Order: sequence, then structure tokens, then C-alpha cells
Amino acid sequence: MPTEQTENNQKLRDAKKKEMERQFLDGFRDEEIGVYREMFSAKSQIEGQDGGIVTTLLLKGIHENIFDVAIVVHRKKEYNAEVIAATTKEEILAAKGTIYYRINVTKKLRELLAQGKTRIAVVGTSCEVTAVRKLQQTLSKNIEITVIGLFCFGAFNPQKLQEKTKAQLGIDLNKATKIQIKQGKFSVYVDNKEHYCKIKDISEASERICSFCNDFVSRLADISIGSTTNRTGYSTVIVRSKKGTTLVSNLDVKKKEADRQGIAKLVQLKREQAKRANHNPP
Repeated sequence: MPTEQTENNQKLRDAKKKEMERQFLDGFRDEEIGVYREMFSAKSQIEGQDGGIVTTLLLKGIHENIFDVAIVVHRKKEYNAEVIAATTKEEILAAKGTIYYRINVTKKLRELLAQGKTRIAVVGTSCEVTAVRKLQQTLSKNIEITVIGLFCFGAFNPQKLQEKTKAQLGIDLNKATKIQIKQGKFSVYVDNKEHYCKIKDISEASERICSFCNDFVSRLADISIGSTTNRTGYSTVIVRSKKGTTLVSNLDVKKKEADRQGIAKLVQLKREQAKRANHNPP
């Protein structure tokens, strides 16, 4: 059972998040989705994770001089990753795809700020988005940070995920060209062939700390992006601020109506997961 201190800490975290929503976001407040101005499903011409929308937004931001550098996660040799500061089309395209590991992007943000960078885009999951906003509260208003948040149920421990993938699918994760999580299914692509199992079959590889997070849709980002439906090749896009509206304006993508009900169900599922974890702390 949660202690009174645990419940008080959660209330304090929720209050601080609402303060940051008021400071950085601008739109209609929805209980499940959070603050937003616009929501749609989209697919770009870029072949990437789902609709390739994150890559498209970063390319647009660099090309139109909305920001000078983008902090992204780049896959290294084998199935490992590093945080890089991308300033060119080639560097952004090289960072396509999702890794599903917990990677600290805030450290790279601090490095760029120390170098005098003032217009920066950051891509990260909800925990990193929250950390970026906390840092942003301490910065001068002359520092412009554009935050792109990713939908996230949780990350995996790299070593454990490799072990589970080998045990469940009989393949080497280091040879994967892409991994994807969708509709409760974990898929790994090797030599253009899909290998898959249920998420619950690899749950032991999940990072324990992620189970305490109740934010599936990166509620503090300027734009939140992720896959939620069976619509192949499309991503859900949630625009949460004026800065986000500027970035998606005249975006060259195919648009369809977003599946709000499907998103809301996943939001509730993540909340229930966090509630159980907080009721049964380690």
C-alpha cells in the first residue's frame, strides 16, 4: 500500500506539471490527452518509424531556421544508441527510427547551452520532456527550446532485451534494422522479415522505474507524436503550443482524423499501470 508520503509526493509532482503546462503550453485542456490545440493522424513521404513525422518536423525546423540544432538519438553499430546534436539533413535522417532504451538527452542539452546555443529542438520520451521543462524554467527567456515528445509505455534494459529477443524469437537484436511496438505486439525486422511476439512475453526486460510513470503522451511537449492505431504508416500528432503550431504549419504530409478514443484508452492503461506500481513499491 502507498504511504501518505508517497501520495503527497505524487500530488506535488502533479501540481508542478500543471504549473509547467500553464507556462509552456497553450490550448484546450483534455483529461486524457492533456493541453492541446490540434490533433491529427499523419504520414509523410519519409520512410521512418510509422509516419516519419518526427524526422519531417526536424527537417522543416532546420530548413526554416526555427531552430539551429536538434538533439536526437542515433543508433550506433549493433543495437546501441547515443545522443547527438544534429544540424544537417544527413544527421537528422541518420537518426530515424525508435530505439526503446532510456537515454539521457538533458545532458546533451546542458552541453549545447554551455556552448552558447540558444535555439534548440529536443526529442524525447515523457520523462526526458519533463526534465527538459524543469531545466527550461531556470533559463533566460532568450533561450528557445522546441520540445517534441514521444508516446511511451516504457523503455527496456538493452542487455535484458537482447536476451529476451534471443529467447523468444531466436534472433540477434544487433542484426535488427527496425523494432516496433504496436497494439501489444513487439516486432523485430531482420533482412526485411518481421519476427514478433507479445509485449508481455518480454516484459521482464522492461526498466522497472518506467512502471511508475503515468504519462503516456508526453503531456509537456510542444508536439507529442506516437503510434496508437492499426492504421499502417501513420502517427498521431498532438499540437500543444503556439510553438508547436508554427512547426506543423504547412507541413507536407497526408492527414487523417486522429483516433482520440484509442489514445484515451492507452492513457488510462498507462495510468493504471503506474497506480499499481505505486501501490506496490519495491
